[in-house]
Amino acid sequence: MRIAAIIAADFRIRFRRLSTLVIFLLLSAIAYGWVPAPSTGRALLQINGQRALYNSAAVGMATASLAGLFIGLFGFYVISNTISRDARSRCGFVIASTNVSGLEYLIGKFAGNIVFLTTFTFGFMCSAMTMILVRGEAPLEPLIFAKQYLFLVPSVIVTVSAFALLFESIPFLSGRFGDVAFFFLWTILLAVTVTSTERGHGPGILGAFDISGLSFMIDSLRRQLHTSSISVGASSFDASKGTFVFHGLVLDRVWIVPRLLSMLMPVPILLLARVFFHRFDPVRVKQSAAKHRHSLFAWINRLFKPLTRTSMLLVTGGHGPSLVRSAMADAILTTSATPLLAIAAIALAVVSIVTPFKTSGSIVVAAMGIAIAGIASRETQAGTSALTYAAPYLQPRFVAFKTLSTLFVLAPFAIVPLIRSLGTLSTLLPFTVGVLFIASAATFLGIVSGNAKTFTVLFLMFWYIAINDKGATPAFDFAGFNGSATPMVTAVYALIAIAFLGAAQATHVWRLQRT
Repeated sequence: MRIAAIIAADFRIRFRRLSTLVIFLLLSAIAYGWVPAPSTGRALLQINGQRALYNSAAVGMATASLAGLFIGLFGFYVISNTISRDARSRCGFVIASTNVSGLEYLIGKFAGNIVFLTTFTFGFMCSAMTMILVRGEAPLEPLIFAKQYLFLVPSVIVTVSAFALLFESIPFLSGRFGDVAFFFLWTILLAVTVTSTERGHGPGILGAFDISGLSFMIDSLRRQLHTSSISVGASSFDASKGTFVFHGLVLDRVWIVPRLLSMLMPVPILLLARVFFHRFDPVRVKQSAAKHRHSLFAWINRLFKPLTRTSMLLVTGGHGPSLVRSAMADAILTTSATPLLAIAAIALAVVSIVTPFKTSGSIVVAAMGIAIAGIASRETQAGTSALTYAAPYLQPRFVAFKTLSTLFVLAPFAIVPLIRSLGTLSTLLPFTVGVLFIASAATFLGIVSGNAKTFTVLFLMFWYIAINDKGATPAFDFAGFNGSATPMVTAVYALIAIAFLGAAQATHVWRLQRT
């Protein structure tokens, strides 16, 4: 009953929010765009160059694979605030005063995460089913459609639900570092398992870590259709080759144990989370704070304090209020709160000097995005917006203030690549526009969402797509590090950056008028 009460409370909190409805509508739109009409010359699934007929098996499998990727990348960031939410609202301390054990609390939150992600997946599946009615070429078969989801999605739902609690329970993984770490953990897991399967090694031991289900899908299709020429996702097709009728995924005997093991992965993850979970114990929280004061990060912070004080004296030494000086002070605050940013900027400056931009550019761009993720949303998360607005110029010019602060933080990362690109206009312009694009996107998403997670996951996903594209698609080369950005692409990103800032200002003005 105690676990059920936690699940019910978690369900009500999440489904009363407007953001939940917005996410569901976005998922429905993605389902519509993911299944292109054959008349457009693009197909959802191709086998040996033949377009798969739009039946329940083909559309179900393709959309289920998208759902698995979406849950793995975005689902974690949506649900990884359940413990911190109880801490901020002080409800966690009330729960700690009851006879609810730490394991019961974690199981309840784990189940609540599963219910939330399952509900959205079911809604996405229903939206995908409607595409059979809109664009399908065969009758809707709900059971066959649902079967594709059951083969691919459950393991990623339960595993991501457990990882979200583990990262929240470990102090140094509960913040921005954990958000970035999970992204790379997920992509490495995905790459290793899929690469192993593509080489024809079968599931093996790595099959148990195939939480996305992509390795199982690739191997199952290869065993079933006796071909490796498979394309999942909207892509152009040759109509002269005809169509192919796909009958759905088959769970081969060699995959039964790996798929079951992937479902059991949350058990050790939850047990590990219980070891680190403080259960809102004030004594353990104080001990954690004391350890933090003597940690390596704290030592680095103390090392940079003299430089921080000197910088602040230079900023505050002017006469009268100044938006630029306020932005510089905010940038110094960002760096002093996370001194590793200064170390990273120095290290990447050295790397940029000794290596060409095409080699180091993608790393520099990734570091810049991570460095500025929380600047625009800091006041909202800390509850200090009213205090900030009391300073001269800042309330009406808050978007400009945060944009300047973001650019000041980016400057140490960008200065060496910019200097080295002075003689090469084809590199200088895309990188300059890329810096402005990153700053405006971080400002816009931080102000609109009120948290750093939104920008972090969207930026890292876009960056990951760009580096894996390796310049094949100029539209993805937003900062010129692939060397394929055209003048038109650069101009479009400049316009998008301006649009982001305009939208951020409009959102800020609208919120001020409401209060």
